[in-house]
Amino acid sequence: MSGGAILLTGATGFLGMDALARLIERDGEEIVVLIRAHSDGEADERLQKVLARLYDKPPASAARVRAVRGDLLQDGLGLSAEDRVRLIDSVDRIVHCAASISFELPLTEAREINVEGVARMIELAREIAAGGSLRRFVHVSTAYVSGRHSGEFAEEDLDVGQEFRNTYERSKNEAEQLLAGASDLPLAIARPSIVVGDQASGWTPVFNVLYWPMRAFERGLLAEVPAREDSIVDFVPVDYVTDGILALLDDEGARGTYNLVAGEEALTAGELVELHSSVTGREPARFVAQETTAGLPAGAETFVPYFDVRCRFDDARARALLERAGVERPDPSDYLARLIAYAHRTNWGKRPISRQASMLVAGAGST
Repeated sequence: MSGGAILLTGATGFLGMDALARLIERDGEEIVVLIRAHSDGEADERLQKVLARLYDKPPASAARVRAVRGDLLQDGLGLSAEDRVRLIDSVDRIVHCAASISFELPLTEAREINVEGVARMIELAREIAAGGSLRRFVHVSTAYVSGRHSGEFAEEDLDVGQEFRNTYERSKNEAEQLLAGASDLPLAIARPSIVVGDQASGWTPVFNVLYWPMRAFERGLLAEVPAREDSIVDFVPVDYVTDGILALLDDEGARGTYNLVAGEEALTAGELVELHSSVTGREPARFVAQETTAGLPAGAETFVPYFDVRCRFDDARARALLERAGVERPDPSDYLARLIAYAHRTNWGKRPISRQASMLVAGAGST
Protein backbone atom coordinates (compact mmCIF):
# COMPACT_ATOMS: atom_id res chain seq x y z
CA MET A 1 0.00 0.00 0.00
CA SER A 2 1.56 3.24 -1.10
CA GLY A 3 1.34 6.53 0.74
CA GLY A 4 3.42 8.34 3.30
CA ALA A 5 6.17 6.85 5.42
CA ILE A 6 5.74 4.06 7.96
CA LEU A 7 7.26 4.63 11.39
CA LEU A 8 8.46 1.37 12.97
CA THR A 9 9.69 1.01 16.53
CA GLY A 10 11.40 -2.07 17.94
CA ALA A 11 13.24 -3.03 14.75
CA THR A 12 16.23 -4.26 16.77
CA GLY A 13 14.02 -6.91 18.41
CA PHE A 14 12.88 -10.22 16.94
CA LEU A 15 9.34 -9.31 15.90
CA GLY A 16 10.28 -5.81 14.79
CA MET A 17 13.13 -7.24 12.75
CA ASP A 18 10.78 -9.56 10.88
CA ALA A 19 8.30 -6.73 10.37
CA LEU A 20 11.09 -4.58 8.94
CA ALA A 21 12.04 -7.30 6.45
CA ARG A 22 8.45 -7.75 5.35
CA LEU A 23 8.01 -4.00 4.89
CA ILE A 24 11.21 -3.86 2.84
CA GLU A 25 9.76 -6.58 0.60
CA ARG A 26 6.75 -4.41 -0.17
CA ASP A 27 6.80 -1.83 -2.95
CA GLY A 28 7.64 1.81 -2.68
CA GLU A 29 7.13 2.61 1.00
CA GLU A 30 9.57 4.72 2.96
CA ILE A 31 10.29 3.09 6.31
CA VAL A 32 11.49 5.18 9.22
CA VAL A 33 12.98 3.15 12.06
CA LEU A 34 13.15 4.69 15.53
CA ILE A 35 16.37 3.44 17.13
CA ARG A 36 17.76 4.14 20.58
CA ALA A 37 21.22 5.61 20.19
CA HIS A 38 23.46 8.39 21.44
CA SER A 39 24.01 9.88 17.99
CA ASP A 40 22.64 9.77 14.46
CA GLY A 41 25.74 7.84 13.43
CA GLU A 42 25.15 5.20 16.10
CA ALA A 43 21.51 4.88 15.02
CA ASP A 44 22.66 4.23 11.45
CA GLU A 45 25.19 1.65 12.69
CA ARG A 46 22.54 -0.20 14.66
CA LEU A 47 20.26 -0.24 11.63
CA GLN A 48 23.04 -1.71 9.49
CA LYS A 49 23.58 -4.45 12.08
CA VAL A 50 19.88 -5.31 11.93
CA LEU A 51 20.00 -5.48 8.13
CA ALA A 52 23.07 -7.74 8.36
CA ARG A 53 21.09 -10.17 10.54
CA LEU A 54 18.31 -10.16 7.98
CA TYR A 55 20.32 -10.30 4.76
CA ASP A 56 23.60 -11.57 3.42
CA LYS A 57 23.00 -9.21 0.52
CA PRO A 58 20.37 -6.55 1.23
CA PRO A 59 17.94 -5.89 -1.62
CA ALA A 60 17.93 -2.53 -3.34
CA SER A 61 14.64 -1.76 -1.58
CA ALA A 62 16.49 -1.64 1.76
CA ALA A 63 17.63 1.82 0.68
CA ARG A 64 14.11 2.99 1.55
CA VAL A 65 14.83 2.45 5.26
CA ARG A 66 15.98 5.44 7.31
CA ALA A 67 17.11 5.41 10.93
CA VAL A 68 16.02 8.16 13.30
CA ARG A 69 17.56 8.51 16.73
CA GLY A 70 14.94 8.36 19.47
CA ASP A 71 14.26 6.93 22.90
CA LEU A 72 10.95 5.78 24.38
CA LEU A 73 12.30 6.58 27.83
CA GLN A 74 12.75 10.28 27.12
CA ASP A 75 10.23 13.10 26.94
CA GLY A 76 9.23 13.74 23.36
CA LEU A 77 10.74 10.33 22.49
CA GLY A 78 14.16 11.97 22.60
CA LEU A 79 13.62 13.28 19.08
CA SER A 80 15.37 16.38 17.86
CA ALA A 81 13.02 19.21 16.92
CA GLU A 82 13.97 18.75 13.27
CA ASP A 83 13.33 15.00 13.29
CA ARG A 84 9.99 15.40 15.07
CA VAL A 85 8.76 17.92 12.51
CA ARG A 86 9.93 15.67 9.69
CA LEU A 87 8.10 12.67 11.16
CA ILE A 88 4.90 14.65 11.64
CA ASP A 89 5.09 15.86 8.04
CA SER A 90 5.94 12.51 6.42
CA VAL A 91 4.54 9.60 8.47
CA ASP A 92 1.00 8.33 7.93
CA ARG A 93 1.26 4.88 9.60
CA ILE A 94 2.84 3.71 12.84
CA VAL A 95 3.79 0.20 13.93
CA HIS A 96 4.83 0.21 17.57
CA CYS A 97 6.70 -3.03 18.36
CA ALA A 98 9.21 -1.67 20.87
CA ALA A 99 8.89 -2.91 24.45
CA SER A 100 10.86 -4.38 27.29
CA ILE A 101 10.19 -8.11 27.27
CA SER A 102 12.16 -8.77 30.44
CA PHE A 103 10.17 -10.65 33.08
CA GLU A 104 12.50 -9.59 35.88
CA LEU A 105 12.41 -5.78 35.68
CA PRO A 106 11.11 -3.88 38.70
CA LEU A 107 7.58 -2.69 37.95
CA THR A 108 8.59 0.98 37.83
CA GLU A 109 11.18 0.24 35.12
CA ALA A 110 8.82 -1.98 33.12
CA ARG A 111 6.20 0.74 33.24
CA GLU A 112 8.65 3.40 32.06
CA ILE A 113 9.09 1.75 28.67
CA ASN A 114 5.91 -0.32 28.29
CA VAL A 115 3.44 2.26 29.60
CA GLU A 116 5.10 5.68 29.55
CA GLY A 117 6.72 4.82 26.22
CA VAL A 118 3.25 4.10 24.82
CA ALA A 119 2.02 7.43 26.17
CA ARG A 120 4.82 9.17 24.27
CA MET A 121 3.89 7.28 21.08
CA ILE A 122 0.25 8.33 21.52
CA GLU A 123 1.41 11.92 21.84
CA LEU A 124 3.32 11.70 18.56
CA ALA A 125 0.43 9.92 16.85
CA ARG A 126 -1.93 12.71 17.87
CA GLU A 127 0.43 15.33 16.49
CA ILE A 128 0.51 13.46 13.17
CA ALA A 129 -3.28 13.07 13.24
CA ALA A 130 -3.68 16.80 13.89
CA GLY A 131 -2.07 17.38 10.52
CA GLY A 132 -4.65 15.09 8.93
CA SER A 133 -2.27 12.40 7.69
CA LEU A 134 -2.44 9.56 10.25
CA ARG A 135 -4.12 6.54 8.70
CA ARG A 136 -3.09 3.67 11.02
CA PHE A 137 -1.56 3.11 14.45
CA VAL A 138 -0.80 -0.55 15.15
CA HIS A 139 0.34 -1.33 18.68
CA VAL A 140 1.90 -4.71 19.49
CA SER A 141 0.82 -5.99 22.89
CA THR A 142 0.75 -9.59 24.15
CA ALA A 143 -1.97 -12.18 24.65
CA TYR A 144 -0.59 -12.58 28.16
CA VAL A 145 -2.25 -9.38 29.30
CA SER A 146 -4.57 -12.19 30.42
CA GLY A 147 -2.20 -12.87 33.31
CA ARG A 148 -3.23 -15.89 35.37
CA HIS A 149 -6.83 -15.86 34.14
CA SER A 150 -8.38 -19.32 33.75
CA GLY A 151 -10.80 -20.18 30.97
CA GLU A 152 -11.38 -18.32 27.71
CA PHE A 153 -9.85 -14.89 27.20
CA ALA A 154 -11.62 -13.03 24.41
CA GLU A 155 -10.20 -10.34 22.18
CA GLU A 156 -12.32 -7.69 23.87
CA ASP A 157 -11.25 -8.84 27.36
CA LEU A 158 -8.66 -6.90 29.34
CA ASP A 159 -9.46 -6.41 33.03
CA VAL A 160 -11.05 -9.63 34.27
CA GLY A 161 -9.68 -9.43 37.81
CA GLN A 162 -6.57 -11.41 36.92
CA GLU A 163 -3.25 -11.53 38.71
CA PHE A 164 0.02 -11.42 36.74
CA ARG A 165 3.04 -13.70 36.55
CA ASN A 166 5.53 -10.88 36.09
CA THR A 167 5.96 -7.16 35.53
CA TYR A 168 6.00 -7.64 31.76
CA GLU A 169 2.42 -8.90 31.72
CA ARG A 170 1.22 -6.25 34.17
CA SER A 171 2.87 -3.34 32.32
CA LYS A 172 1.55 -4.50 28.94
CA ASN A 173 -1.94 -4.76 30.42
CA GLU A 174 -1.61 -1.22 31.79
CA ALA A 175 -0.48 -0.02 28.37
CA GLU A 176 -3.68 -1.39 26.84
CA GLN A 177 -5.70 0.39 29.52
CA LEU A 178 -3.94 3.59 28.47
CA LEU A 179 -4.69 2.93 24.81
CA ALA A 180 -8.37 2.49 25.64
CA GLY A 181 -8.38 6.27 26.08
CA ALA A 182 -7.02 6.83 22.57
CA SER A 183 -10.20 6.07 20.66
CA ASP A 184 -9.62 9.27 18.69
CA LEU A 185 -6.78 7.50 16.85
CA PRO A 186 -7.07 4.90 14.03
CA LEU A 187 -5.81 2.27 16.46
CA ALA A 188 -5.57 -1.51 16.30
CA ILE A 189 -3.86 -3.72 18.87
CA ALA A 190 -2.09 -6.98 17.96
CA ARG A 191 -1.77 -9.51 20.78
CA PRO A 192 0.61 -12.36 19.92
CA SER A 193 1.17 -15.24 22.29
CA ILE A 194 4.67 -16.78 22.58
CA VAL A 195 6.46 -15.90 19.32
CA VAL A 196 8.73 -18.56 17.83
CA GLY A 197 10.65 -18.89 14.55
CA ASP A 198 9.37 -18.67 10.99
CA GLN A 199 7.16 -21.67 10.22
CA ALA A 200 8.77 -22.36 6.83
CA SER A 201 12.44 -21.83 7.64
CA GLY A 202 12.60 -21.90 11.43
CA TRP A 203 14.54 -18.61 11.39
CA THR A 204 14.85 -16.78 14.67
CA PRO A 205 17.59 -14.51 16.07
CA VAL A 206 16.65 -15.36 19.67
CA PHE A 207 16.30 -18.65 21.54
CA ASN A 208 14.25 -17.95 24.64
CA VAL A 209 11.03 -19.01 26.38
CA LEU A 210 9.94 -22.12 24.42
CA TYR A 211 13.42 -22.85 23.10
CA TRP A 212 14.94 -23.09 26.56
CA PRO A 213 13.03 -26.24 27.64
CA MET A 214 13.47 -27.84 24.20
CA ARG A 215 17.22 -27.43 24.46
CA ALA A 216 17.24 -28.53 28.10
CA PHE A 217 15.29 -31.70 27.19
CA GLU A 218 17.82 -32.56 24.50
CA ARG A 219 20.78 -32.00 26.80
CA GLY A 220 19.27 -34.13 29.53
CA LEU A 221 19.01 -31.17 31.91
CA LEU A 222 15.27 -31.33 32.33
CA ALA A 223 13.97 -34.82 33.00
CA GLU A 224 11.08 -33.43 35.02
CA VAL A 225 8.88 -30.41 34.26
CA PRO A 226 7.25 -28.62 37.19
CA ALA A 227 3.88 -28.24 35.48
CA ARG A 228 0.62 -29.96 34.67
CA GLU A 229 0.31 -31.94 31.45
CA ASP A 230 -2.95 -30.20 30.60
CA SER A 231 -1.46 -26.69 30.78
CA ILE A 232 -1.96 -24.78 27.53
CA VAL A 233 1.22 -23.70 25.71
CA ASP A 234 0.12 -21.20 23.07
CA PHE A 235 2.85 -20.24 20.61
CA VAL A 236 2.81 -18.87 17.08
CA PRO A 237 5.43 -18.44 14.34
CA VAL A 238 6.77 -14.97 13.75
CA ASP A 239 5.56 -14.85 10.15
CA TYR A 240 1.95 -15.37 11.29
CA VAL A 241 2.26 -12.50 13.75
CA THR A 242 3.80 -10.26 11.09
CA ASP A 243 1.01 -11.26 8.70
CA GLY A 244 -1.41 -9.99 11.32
CA ILE A 245 0.47 -6.74 11.86
CA LEU A 246 0.58 -6.03 8.12
CA ALA A 247 -3.11 -6.90 7.75
CA LEU A 248 -3.92 -4.41 10.51
CA LEU A 249 -1.67 -1.85 8.86
CA ASP A 250 -3.48 -2.22 5.54
CA ASP A 251 -7.09 -2.62 6.71
CA GLU A 252 -8.07 0.93 7.62
CA GLY A 253 -11.42 -0.34 8.93
CA ALA A 254 -9.80 -2.60 11.52
CA ARG A 255 -10.19 -1.31 15.07
CA GLY A 256 -9.81 -2.83 18.49
CA THR A 257 -7.86 -5.87 19.62
CA TYR A 258 -6.79 -9.00 17.74
CA ASN A 259 -5.38 -12.13 19.40
CA LEU A 260 -2.65 -13.49 17.10
CA VAL A 261 -2.49 -16.88 18.75
CA ALA A 262 -2.75 -20.62 18.15
CA GLY A 263 -6.12 -20.56 19.88
CA GLU A 264 -7.92 -23.87 19.45
CA GLU A 265 -4.78 -25.28 17.82
CA ALA A 266 -2.64 -24.61 20.91
CA LEU A 267 -0.96 -27.69 22.34
CA THR A 268 -1.08 -28.80 25.93
CA ALA A 269 2.25 -29.13 27.72
CA GLY A 270 1.89 -32.89 27.50
CA GLU A 271 1.25 -32.77 23.74
CA LEU A 272 4.24 -30.47 23.26
CA VAL A 273 6.57 -32.77 25.17
CA GLU A 274 5.34 -35.81 23.24
CA LEU A 275 5.70 -33.99 19.91
CA HIS A 276 9.21 -32.84 20.79
CA SER A 277 10.10 -36.40 21.76
CA SER A 278 8.78 -37.78 18.46
CA VAL A 279 10.84 -35.23 16.50
CA THR A 280 14.10 -35.66 18.41
CA GLY A 281 13.85 -39.28 19.51
CA ARG A 282 14.52 -38.24 23.10
CA GLU A 283 12.71 -39.72 26.07
CA PRO A 284 9.85 -37.36 26.99
CA ALA A 285 10.17 -35.41 30.21
CA ARG A 286 7.97 -36.27 33.17
CA PHE A 287 5.55 -33.84 34.75
CA VAL A 288 5.74 -33.28 38.48
CA ALA A 289 3.90 -31.04 40.92
CA GLN A 290 6.32 -28.37 42.12
CA GLU A 291 5.56 -24.87 43.38
CA THR A 292 8.93 -23.27 42.61
CA THR A 293 11.82 -23.50 40.16
CA ALA A 294 14.25 -24.29 42.99
CA GLY A 295 16.69 -26.97 41.95
CA LEU A 296 16.06 -26.45 38.23
CA PRO A 297 18.77 -25.20 35.84
CA ALA A 298 19.23 -21.45 35.46
CA GLY A 299 16.75 -20.08 32.95
CA ALA A 300 13.86 -22.26 34.04
CA GLU A 301 12.25 -19.33 35.84
CA THR A 302 11.53 -17.75 32.44
CA PHE A 303 9.59 -20.60 30.82
CA VAL A 304 8.10 -22.53 33.75
CA PRO A 305 5.31 -19.98 34.41
CA TYR A 306 4.14 -20.49 30.82
CA PHE A 307 3.87 -24.23 31.36
CA ASP A 308 1.19 -23.47 33.93
CA VAL A 309 -1.40 -21.64 31.81
CA ARG A 310 -5.11 -22.41 32.23
CA CYS A 311 -6.24 -19.87 29.66
CA ARG A 312 -7.22 -20.46 26.04
CA PHE A 313 -7.35 -17.43 23.78
CA ASP A 314 -10.26 -16.70 21.48
CA ASP A 315 -9.10 -15.36 18.10
CA ALA A 316 -12.25 -15.10 15.99
CA ARG A 317 -11.59 -11.49 14.93
CA ALA A 318 -7.93 -12.17 14.11
CA ARG A 319 -8.79 -15.24 12.03
CA ALA A 320 -11.42 -13.29 10.09
CA LEU A 321 -8.92 -10.48 9.45
CA LEU A 322 -6.23 -12.89 8.25
CA GLU A 323 -8.60 -15.01 6.17
CA ARG A 324 -9.44 -11.84 4.23
CA ALA A 325 -5.70 -11.49 3.64
CA GLY A 326 -5.41 -15.13 2.53
CA VAL A 327 -3.58 -16.30 5.66
CA GLU A 328 -4.54 -19.41 7.62
CA ARG A 329 -3.81 -20.01 11.28
CA PRO A 330 -0.94 -22.53 11.48
CA ASP A 331 -1.01 -25.78 13.42
CA PRO A 332 2.01 -25.97 15.77
CA SER A 333 2.43 -29.67 15.13
CA ASP A 334 3.04 -28.89 11.45
CA TYR A 335 6.14 -26.75 11.98
CA LEU A 336 7.76 -27.65 15.32
CA ALA A 337 10.23 -29.94 13.54
CA ARG A 338 11.43 -27.02 11.40
CA LEU A 339 11.99 -24.88 14.50
CA ILE A 340 14.12 -27.64 15.99
CA ALA A 341 16.01 -28.21 12.71
CA TYR A 342 16.93 -24.52 12.54
CA ALA A 343 18.05 -24.57 16.17
CA HIS A 344 20.32 -27.52 15.40
CA ARG A 345 21.64 -25.97 12.20
CA THR A 346 22.67 -22.82 14.07
CA ASN A 347 23.75 -24.65 17.25
CA TRP A 348 21.03 -22.79 19.12
CA GLY A 349 22.12 -19.43 17.77
CA LYS A 350 25.88 -19.82 18.14
CA ARG A 351 26.26 -20.01 14.33
CA PRO A 352 23.56 -17.54 13.21
CA ILE A 353 22.13 -17.70 9.72
CA SER A 354 20.53 -14.64 8.15
CA ARG A 355 16.81 -14.58 7.54
CA GLN A 356 17.50 -14.39 3.82
CA ALA A 357 19.76 -17.46 3.81
CA SER A 358 17.45 -19.49 6.01
CA MET A 359 14.51 -18.79 3.69
CA LEU A 360 16.57 -19.90 0.70
CA VAL A 361 17.61 -23.09 2.47
CA ALA A 362 13.98 -23.82 3.27
CA GLY A 363 12.97 -23.19 -0.33
CA ALA A 364 10.67 -20.43 0.90
CA GLY A 365 11.84 -17.94 -1.70
CA SER A 366 14.37 -15.16 -1.88
CA THR A 367 14.08 -11.95 0.09
